[in-house]
Parts: sequence; structure tokens; C-alpha cells
Amino acid sequence: MKKTISLFLLLSLFSGLTSGCSFFLKDTSTKGKAAQITLTYYRFGDDADVIRPLLDSYQAAHPGTTIQLVTKFPSYQIYEDTLINEIAEGGGPDLFSVPNTWIYKHQKKIEPMPETMGTVDQFRQNFVATADRDLVRPDSRYPTALRIFGIPLFVDTLAVYYNKPQYEDRIPNRGRPAALWSDFVADSIALTKPGTSSGFEVSGTALGRTDNISHGLDVFYNLVLQYGGSLYNQQGTSAALKTLMVKQNDQQIYPFAQALNFFASFARSDSSNYSWNSSSASPQSPQELLAFSRGQVSSIFGYSDAYAQITSLIGGTSRQGIKTIALKDIGIASLPQFQDPSISTSKRDALATYMFETVSRNSKYQKESWDLLLFLGNKKNQEFYNQKTHKPTSRRDLLDTQSKDPIYGVFAQQVGFASSLPLYDGVRVDDIVSRMLQSVADNAATPKDAIDAADAQMGVLLPKNGFVGPGPHLQPQVKK
Repeated sequence: MKKTISLFLLLSLFSGLTSGCSFFLKDTSTKGKAAQITLTYYRFGDDADVIRPLLDSYQAAHPGTTIQLVTKFPSYQIYEDTLINEIAEGGGPDLFSVPNTWIYKHQKKIEPMPETMGTVDQFRQNFVATADRDLVRPDSRYPTALRIFGIPLFVDTLAVYYNKPQYEDRIPNRGRPAALWSDFVADSIALTKPGTSSGFEVSGTALGRTDNISHGLDVFYNLVLQYGGSLYNQQGTSAALKTLMVKQNDQQIYPFAQALNFFASFARSDSSNYSWNSSSASPQSPQELLAFSRGQVSSIFGYSDAYAQITSLIGGTSRQGIKTIALKDIGIASLPQFQDPSISTSKRDALATYMFETVSRNSKYQKESWDLLLFLGNKKNQEFYNQKTHKPTSRRDLLDTQSKDPIYGVFAQQVGFASSLPLYDGVRVDDIVSRMLQSVADNAATPKDAIDAADAQMGVLLPKNGFVGPGPHLQPQVKK
């Protein structure tokens, strides 16, 4: 009888893994139990109606459980401050969602998944590599094993949105953005048309600034990754913007400085790459998206949600009688690389940007909370989430299907080689780096002085003993 039960459990587990169901090893749900519990869930980034149907489905299967969803937070900073203050006072939500970069600062506020509910190997079988590197981590409370700290519902990356007719007109040999940055720069120069009011009738691409480009900072972080850089030393004890050196094409380079000079060149009038300035778009939303919808810039960088934003702008602007591009003229291409993907053995790089769902250390219902997260992360529910948001999946078993989507497929195709860039105290680091980039674009500081200032400001934010960086993959080796 025991052998029969054991075989049944093994078959059930295998079925759960292959079908995309939760990968816990035994029933941890409250279904059929008399206890009445309320789980408080804080989320940021999605409207409530995206996740509410899944929560209602879970509640229907667990009559004793009520889920109180809170989504109204004005900004990331207010959201973070609210979480920190409430958890520090012994309260806060049972579950919450946070950006992937927050794990380095807020790991101690999280209760990792109980080992009885799933293993690290099972997590790695189900979820993509960047989730493994970010969310499977050591913990001083459990020194003998790695633990799972969150469940991601998506992993997004930047791609190139481009104006098809303009590329066909100026780059007819390809008709789309280049796979290499060197060719992308040449394309931008060819696509840029000088003008009188803003300096450009058409800009080849929107790069070089952070005040009027929605994701200018994220493009810069992508460049740091692609140059092989990091913001910190391996121990996480000091900023390494000035000191980190890596070997690239048989040369020693400073990746942070390389990324800064390349990025800033698109906004500097003394550069041949010059294609964007303070007059090219308003600092207020929708910034470069509006310029793209009107055909004033040939390419921009955006996440998967940019397509819906651009189509909405086209609809609203055209109703006002203002000329816009046609929906059919929006193209989406992969993020350029420094090494040719078709022949290089080097790994491609794209910045992974996502929220992960996790459980508070203060929750009185930690097992029940993790059970809910495993439910949200199963294959069926991630399919539903993708249909609602078009954000690319974090699950390996959904990537093939999503990669074939005619509009959003490129984002799913990039998930496999996406990586996070470790940031400690991400909101403040973002502000420091953004101001650094802007000071160079405005000629208010030299690249060297801007990097020196940012390095000092970031170092102050770090804990004295450093922080634990990515999991299985080490940060770049510091070479002097």
C-alpha cells in the first residue's frame, strides 16, 4: 500500500511540473478547512482587474480564505516606504510584489518558501534563468541551503520600436533595425533629418537623455550589461563605477565609462551620433512615445506595454486631426548587441525587468500565502496573465508559444538571455545615475566628473558588510 501511495505522489508531482501546476510537494492549501483567514496583498504596476480574477478563482477553491488586494500607490518610492515602515512596525501585508532589483536590499523582510512546498531544482525547471539568479539565494537564517524568495509572473526586456516606412526609405537593404550597435548607429545617422525648431525634422533614434525618454535609464543599464559591467565590486561593499575593468576584444576597458560615452553621444551636438535633444520631446509623459506616433523619430526603446501606449496615442492624436503613423507601420525588433549574434559565441545580453511576488516575514499565514503564489505562478494562470497584459512569461514551458506572437514575440524571445543588473537601494540609485547621465547630456559635467560624483553617492548607500549579489552567476571579475 505504501509503495502504491509513493508511486501516486511521484506521478502527481511529475504531472504538476509538466502541466505547469504548482510544484509543492504536498497539499498546503486551506481548502475544506474550517479556519477563516484573510490575506492582505500589496501589488504595484498592474491594475486591480488584471490579477483580481485569479484571486477570485483561488478564493472559490478555498472557501475559508479571503484576499484583500491593495494596488493604489502613487509611486514606487511611496510603495517602498509604505512596505518598509509597516514591516518594521511588525505589520504590513501578507504578500507583496516588488521589482527584481529590490531583493538585494529587502531580502530580510521576506519569508522564503517552505522547503516542503517545492525544491530549488523544481523552480529551475519551471522558471527562466534570470529568476533563478535573482530569487534563489542563500539566507543567514537557513545557512545550509539555498531558498526560494519569490515567484515572477513575467520577465520583460527592452526592444526597438521602429517606423517601417522610414527604415524602408533610408535603409532599404535591410528595412529594419540592425542587430549590432555599430550598424544601429550608422542607421540612426542615415535616418536623422536636420530641422529648424527642435534641431531635427526626424530623429534617427531617441537616446542620450533621461528627462524626455521614458526608459533612457534602462537603455543605459542595458549598455552597462552588454559591456560586461556592474555597479559594484564582487563583495557588494563599494561602488565600482570608476574601478571595474573587463577584457573585451583583447582590450581592457572601463565598462561604465564606455556605456556613458556611447549613450551620451546621441544627445551631444559635437558627436556624429547626435539625434536627440531637450526639444525633441517634452519631459512630461508620453515623451518620445508621442514623437514616435507622429513620425518624428524613427526608433525608440520600449517594453512590451509600449505597443498599447503607442496605439492609444495614434488613435487619440488622429482624432484631433493631427497626422500620425499607421498601426501597420509599427515594427518591433530585438535589442542590438555589440557582438554579432549570428556568429559570436558570446552570450547576448538584455536587462531583465520584472516584479516578483513574495511573502512577508511578518505574515501569520506564510504557508497559505506561498500556496497562493504557487497558484498564481502555474502555467494556466500565467497564460491568463499574459493574455491580459502581453508581458512575456517567466515560465520556460510558455516561451515557445509566446515567441511566435506576431507583435509581442520578440519580448518572449529575449527572456532566455535576460539578466538583472544588481542595484542596492534601486530607487535612489536610479535617481543618482539618471542625474549623472543628464548632467553629461546638458554639458553640465564631464563624463569623468559625473562618474566620480555618482560613485561617491552610491557608495554611501551600501551596508558596511556588503550585500549578496546574484546567485549561481558571479559578477564580472575586477581587473587592475
